Amino acid sequence: MHAVDLLRHLRFFTAVAEERHYGHAAAALGMTQPPLSQGVQRLEKHLGVRLFDRDARGVRITEAGAALLPRAEELLAAADELVQRAVEWAVTPSLRVGLAADLEGRVPELVRQLAEQLEPVAPAVAGSVELVDRVRAGDLDLAVVRHPGVIDGTRAGAVHMVPTRLVVPDDGPDPGAEGVRIAEVARPLVVPPRRHQPAAHDQLVDSLRRAGHSGEVVEEADPLARQALVSAGVAVRLTPDPGSGRDLAGAPLPLLLRVVLPVPAARRKDVDHERAAHIIEQCLS
Repeated sequence: MHAVDLLRHLRFFTAVAEERHYGHAAAALGMTQPPLSQGVQRLEKHLGVRLFDRDARGVRITEAGAALLPRAEELLAAADELVQRAVEWAVTPSLRVGLAADLEGRVPELVRQLAEQLEPVAPAVAGSVELVDRVRAGDLDLAVVRHPGVIDGTRAGAVHMVPTRLVVPDDGPDPGAEGVRIAEVARPLVVPPRRHQPAAHDQLVDSLRRAGHSGEVVEEADPLARQALVSAGVAVRLTPDPGSGRDLAGAPLPLLLRVVLPVPAARRKDVDHERAAHIIEQCLS
């Protein structure tokens, strides 16, 4: 007897034991009496014991049936709990999207756009190296990462240049008509750790030097700590948030980003990867 059949026949048994009547037990289970009687007989044959005696006064549970009853009820309760837990574990498929921590204040808008058109969304914010690894491993459906970087084993979209603004302490250089010149900034730039995106980090340092800055940087993973370092007058920072900071004059220092996706053979069937990538790229443009 299969486990599912055993549970079904045990349910027949407990119903008859409770009602002490086959007809009433069948009605309680929403079925007719013959298959219920047959099910109890199959259970008795499978266990090798008689569970009920029938006489003119009705149905009486046997000694073996009485011994089985509490164990059957316990087993059925556990099965019902398992089914309920399985319902709770069932999660609606969601878009698992990775977002480079460098996006800062632009993360909420990106998530909102995706949720409105492809809900639900499960976002993950991390360094670009980690995000690419997770896309490659199948843990993420797509990710927005810094460029340049190693993206082997994924499919990447076009590179987008997102303008940045400079956030400086209150005693920082006054912006001219065209904005703050990075060459006039004496403080180091606070940035995410190089390990988050080595190639992009090195490219930024080179760009700073070409623009007349010392190229000195302070690495800090926590975005709130980066903000605190600026407020304390220790450093300056770049942000893609258009509502923060000051315009940069001269050579721009844009945030270079691209969307990476799993190779087609590794994509989930219930996710529209291309549409999700298109929505993100529209937000970045």
